[in-house]
Amino acid sequence: MSMKYTLRLAKPDDAEKLLEIYAPFVISSDRALSDVSFEYEVPSAEEFTERIKNISADYPYIVCEHDGRLLGYVYAHPYIQRAAYQWGAEVTIYLAPEGQGRGLGKVMYEALEALLRLQGIVVTYACITASNEHSVKMHEACGYKIVGTFNNTGFKHGHWLDMVWMEKVIAEYPKQPELLKRIGELPADAVAAILREASTKLQ
Repeated sequence: MSMKYTLRLAKPDDAEKLLEIYAPFVISSDRALSDVSFEYEVPSAEEFTERIKNISADYPYIVCEHDGRLLGYVYAHPYIQRAAYQWGAEVTIYLAPEGQGRGLGKVMYEALEALLRLQGIVVTYACITASNEHSVKMHEACGYKIVGTFNNTGFKHGHWLDMVWMEKVIAEYPKQPELLKRIGELPADAVAAILREASTKLQ
């Protein structure tokens, strides 16, 4: 019997469905929603496909399916593009309305963090619009702490927006860290086991 909820790695073919989730966070008339993303225009399916490919080349990009419908996605990407920063990663999550309030975000983050630990990531960061209290609280529930605020750092819908940076240490700091592994360099069975265990938590 197949599982009702399935966490898996994203595919380029997911782009259009993921755009349906992402678009309201860019262009919704509800500013509480569209202030979440600092983009002004929704990217094309082609551009979004390239984003998935580029991110997935190095980092986990996870989607959650529910009876064939995508409910959300989460991924990691470089915090800053310098070699000495490689053991930290910025994380991003977007959930469809029907995917919210079910603990889905927490389970997806747990799976993401498990994969990141296998890669050698030690600390993760989330950059969130300060007015997005729902996201801030969700991240706090996942173990993140606010470590700083960037005041008036973005302008959208005729007003300036503050950003908060949140941090979570997900592994011990090694005295001499190994170079970061790409997601494709991880053992396939270990990746599958992490995603399978996360999927089971949602049943």
